[in-house]
Amino acid sequence: MFWAGLILFVAMTGPFGTYAAYSFGQRLLAVAPLLAAFMLVGVVIRALVFSTLPPWRFRWASALNAGLASLIIAPMLDHFLHQIPPTDTVSYPGLGELMLLVFSLSLGLSSLRRTVASDFDPPPAAPEPATATEPELEAPRLPRLLQRLEMDAPGALWSISVRDHYVDVQSNSGITSLLMRFSDAMAETAPVEGAQIHRSHWVAWEAVQGVERDGAKLFMVLEGGNRLPVSKNHREKLVARGLL
Repeated sequence: MFWAGLILFVAMTGPFGTYAAYSFGQRLLAVAPLLAAFMLVGVVIRALVFSTLPPWRFRWASALNAGLASLIIAPMLDHFLHQIPPTDTVSYPGLGELMLLVFSLSLGLSSLRRTVASDFDPPPAAPEPATATEPELEAPRLPRLLQRLEMDAPGALWSISVRDHYVDVQSNSGITSLLMRFSDAMAETAPVEGAQIHRSHWVAWEAVQGVERDGAKLFMVLEGGNRLPVSKNHREKLVARGLL
């Protein structure tokens, strides 16, 4: 839907001199495969970058994603613009300007995706109380979240982090990604004691090794040397545990 709407918008507005050089039908046929190629390249770059860097490196991942997009997509757009018949009234941006344009748009889209994902992340669901009709059933020693992992011995649960529509489950056996909501993942951590320390992170208290400060920022150090940020509205939990 976004691709189709973008095609229609570009075909109607005719940017970069295409309005004067081509008819509406020609613009429509020209920009459809071009925008499809741009979007495909952008999705591949984003998937590679954000799957390689951890979720708490969002700023670095966004900058790297924007840089790679400008290096690849801008030359493609520059090549297309050089195929447009030149006119006396229309000037075309240079490659440097196109790279700056793609870089800025990529950063804006990353920020928008992060904002939308945060707005739609529901609050953690309360665990269901035990039913009185089945007193003989006890909660399993292994958290339900770890039972979802395709491992014979998933080990101890350390942390959970959000990555787009996935959650990265960190245990002493490694990191495994699950396609589920962050709130549902936190609800399946019992009987492990832990808490949400950031809108994108949950930690098990037994995995906490200490707390570090980096200026005004606060990070929690876990088993294995992993560092997760602590947002201001969750710092009272650390105070209650005697970590601050």
